[in-house]
Amino acid sequence: MRIMNEIQRAVKYLNASAPVSAKIDDVQIEAYVMQTIDDLNKGNYDFSTYDSIVLKQGTKKRQVKLYKLFSTENILCQYIKQILDRIFKVKYPNRNKAVHTLFDFFKAVRQMSEFTIIKFDFKDYFNSVSSIYVFEKCIKDQMTDRAETELISAFATQTKYSYAGLNTSNLFSEIIAIKFDELIRQAFSQYGLLFFERYIDDTIIILNNHLEQATCNNILDYSLQQVYHDTSIATSVPCKTKFNPSKFKLITRRSLTTAWSSVDFLGYEFFFRTDTNGKTAMQYGITAEKQNKYSGRIDEIIEDYKRNNDVELMRHRILAFASRTVYVSKKYSNNIWKAKGFINNYGELRFLIDTRLIHPDTETFLKNMIEDAFTRNAVPIPYFLRQASNQRGYNLLKNMMINRTLLLVEHVGYDKASVEKLCTKIGISVTGKGYGALVREYLIKTKVGY
Repeated sequence: MRIMNEIQRAVKYLNASAPVSAKIDDVQIEAYVMQTIDDLNKGNYDFSTYDSIVLKQGTKKRQVKLYKLFSTENILCQYIKQILDRIFKVKYPNRNKAVHTLFDFFKAVRQMSEFTIIKFDFKDYFNSVSSIYVFEKCIKDQMTDRAETELISAFATQTKYSYAGLNTSNLFSEIIAIKFDELIRQAFSQYGLLFFERYIDDTIIILNNHLEQATCNNILDYSLQQVYHDTSIATSVPCKTKFNPSKFKLITRRSLTTAWSSVDFLGYEFFFRTDTNGKTAMQYGITAEKQNKYSGRIDEIIEDYKRNNDVELMRHRILAFASRTVYVSKKYSNNIWKAKGFINNYGELRFLIDTRLIHPDTETFLKNMIEDAFTRNAVPIPYFLRQASNQRGYNLLKNMMINRTLLLVEHVGYDKASVEKLCTKIGISVTGKGYGALVREYLIKTKVGY
């Protein structure tokens, strides 16, 4: 009975996450549950039968592995995730919480007479972590159910690596990364560890003492070898996990000069130098890489406009891009509040506007990014950007200052008539559609995503 309940839960989860066009009804759900149980009992599955797809994210290309949505393999993959989530109680990182805490710590760093900031990440992390290795090193000894152990062993053997795209990719990579975190915290504690945060493969550490780079490198290399390259683990598929040397950065209070040094974390960039009084000065910004990424999104909106000549659709897309969008989606029978958009992702900067703590390059980007995109694409500035009274709605800096929010939540934000009006303006039919369906279509068409 427990297996049936877990597999039913897995199918319902996949259905809740599926696009509208792919959703199935209760009868189909039960059919997939029974088929999966039958396949599981007969061993009729092959976890190596995924599709390899290359996704383009701006200028980057990322290879992912995907199963067919309601295939036995995908359902069992989700089932395995549920089993291991329960056993290991994995807490997945929260980006906004991590950044908020880091900003608070940097307030203290500016007052410290000694500090060391270390930033590093892993190269191609998901695709480098051997699922077989993680099973042997971390999972096998924690299992108590023989059938579940055999299923997870088969999954790890057949998938080989914790490929991005699989429902278990975050899980396997987090299970082993927890061991890495423990070793890192223990090693750096003797040097005055104040702050440690790892967000998937991106890590930043703050110490209240001076630390030489050679010592830091020794600790990191030792920890990497102990966790990801343990020679006592016998497997034909070892981890390929290694650090990305181009992303490593170490800044100490002693190394600061009057020229700016910087370290980045989760798209933010933090600048340090000594001021004329010999004290630590700081500025905060957005990395050039992320500025280029978001500029590319506006370029895509403008390119679409050049093809369809729909100025109203372009206006709504830019307005949504330049806002913090809040809406409610369903997960099973629960309402899940979601917040998206540029303003949401870089919300910590809003508290620094007019303090001279925002780096000039970032401030210029926030002020001019949208208008600059039209110039860059040789498209005349549209009417809605030329009207001074409308500038607030389409200017990232001004929107960030007031935390401009597109609140698409019934009985709290836009009412149904207002959402219908938004949809009608960009060619979405509103006939016979409820509030949630209208919001979903609006967010998809304006490129916010749902």
